[in-house]
Amino acid sequence: MNIIFDIGNVLVKWDPVDIVRSVINAPGAVRVAEHLFDHADWHEVDRGCLTIPEIIQRAVERTDIDEDIVTAIYQAVPASLTPIAENIDLLLQLKRAGHGIYALSNMGLDNAAYLAKTAPFWNEFDGRVISAEVKLIKPDPAIYEYLLEKNGLTNSGCIFIDDSLINVHTAENLGIKSIHFQSSAQVATELRKYISWA
Repeated sequence: MNIIFDIGNVLVKWDPVDIVRSVINAPGAVRVAEHLFDHADWHEVDRGCLTIPEIIQRAVERTDIDEDIVTAIYQAVPASLTPIAENIDLLLQLKRAGHGIYALSNMGLDNAAYLAKTAPFWNEFDGRVISAEVKLIKPDPAIYEYLLEKNGLTNSGCIFIDDSLINVHTAENLGIKSIHFQSSAQVATELRKYISWA
């Protein structure tokens, strides 16, 4: 069986509010995070259609946040993507048991490049599809189909793990068995309904 992992909030930490607080520890951190990460511009970074310098300028123009703060927050993102140890351990167990391991992630080019250099699990994947590299983002069915076609996989031969329900539902609609990630133990329990490993 082939296991397809989302990366953010599954294999690495993804917490926009914590990222903001690492730069400005102020009561407005939640609002700032919403302005900078829940905006369409951030999704366009994931799609590979905007660069970080471009969204810094756009954020400064549409908010009241100082440019140096916006810059520092966006520059803090890559280092915040720290591996989630128990989930990496699960990935490695599955790999050792002979299951195919793939990544399907909405991620900008800068963050992907950072993880490619620093994340010890990065080269464990048999294949990776990063949204910014293919100009497609989840939950667009086309990015799932791209992963399957690129790697010669069948929908029935895959299990998809993601922390976003809408992404999980899209995979299920394509005939891919899917698990909504909530915790490492929960995912391991649900995986055992389909496969076995050490």
